[in-house]
Amino acid sequence: MNISTWWQRALGACLLTTLAVTAQAAGVSPALQQLARSFLEEHPAAQAARADLERAIAEARASGQPLYNPEIELDYEHATDNTGTVGVAQALDWTGKRRARDNASRDSVRAARAAEAAARQQLLGELLQDLGTLSTSSRAAALAQQRVDLLADFLDLAQRRYAAGDVGQTDVDLARLALAEARMQAASASADASAAESRLAALVPRPGGGWPALPALPENLMAVETEELLKRHPALIQARAEADAARASIEIARLDRRPDPVVGIRGGKEGDDTLVGVSVSIPLFVRNSFRAELDASNADAIRAEEVYNDRLRRARSQLQAAAQRYRLTRSALDYWENSGQSSLKGRIRLLKRLWETGEIGTTDYLVQLQQTLDTQASAVELEATAWDAWIAWLQAAGRTEQWLGL
Repeated sequence: MNISTWWQRALGACLLTTLAVTAQAAGVSPALQQLARSFLEEHPAAQAARADLERAIAEARASGQPLYNPEIELDYEHATDNTGTVGVAQALDWTGKRRARDNASRDSVRAARAAEAAARQQLLGELLQDLGTLSTSSRAAALAQQRVDLLADFLDLAQRRYAAGDVGQTDVDLARLALAEARMQAASASADASAAESRLAALVPRPGGGWPALPALPENLMAVETEELLKRHPALIQARAEADAARASIEIARLDRRPDPVVGIRGGKEGDDTLVGVSVSIPLFVRNSFRAELDASNADAIRAEEVYNDRLRRARSQLQAAAQRYRLTRSALDYWENSGQSSLKGRIRLLKRLWETGEIGTTDYLVQLQQTLDTQASAVELEATAWDAWIAWLQAAGRTEQWLGL
């Protein structure tokens, strides 16, 4: 092993160790890990990917077997002297076709393994996305219900003050209209939460202990080089292996243009004489030189190489864009958690006290209360956007499974 290879393997080991530690530090719960494992075991797409891998492994075993089986020949001639012979003929892999096919099959197995990993990454991304949507919609529904409760209390208080002559009928009507609007928004938010849970339940059965909680979002992205992440991305490994397999197929097509000899040996009796014979036959590729197959393999190898280059370029762009998006949304979320969130604490009680003392009117109270609750709803949407950005980065980096600690 040369120094360069050793450093690459050492860096890869450090990367995987870092990701495993990050998964533990991120607070990924055992319940979420168990749900993800069950999901991958039962989902049809994951099972199909495993079947593709098993097929590739079986085909690799087949490629490692000898190309030609021996043939037995029996000949009998009834004449003045009866003649009978028994022979065995064997085609010889003179040009190394078996070895070329074996090399190509190894690349195919590598591609199938990477395809299975890529399918797992994609499925886990869908699972996390739906879990995030359910979490966000549930919080939005809870916030909408909080709005209903606050405005119901406000309407009750306004009616009592109206009965006491402290406020007019207009104030009561405004409170009633605001409550009606809040109830419509709560119904819509509750419907969205139910739809999100239905989509998630259609994707994976609901655990007995309920849906697992999502871990906290990391404050910073892992300090890993972009090229190192791309080098280990399952989809790119698959494309690279497919390109290597297509290039190996060129050698197969080239060797298929070379004929393999067939050697036979036979023995028998002609009357009282003993017969022993040896035969050698070589196919003549005159009517079909198999040149077209070689040209097709060359074209397929070029196509596979360009597909890899295109995927690599797109993957690099997606990873950089996902990282930038997550940094921006995480920065905004940090600002909200450190300053905006604390400034809203107690604001609802303060608004109510100001209205009760007459320092602000009913219209001002409802407008400011609406702004306060809308800000909280925007914060929930911001957290959902940050979660989406994190999932996008995990998918672009090919590290969803590692982050979950699977």
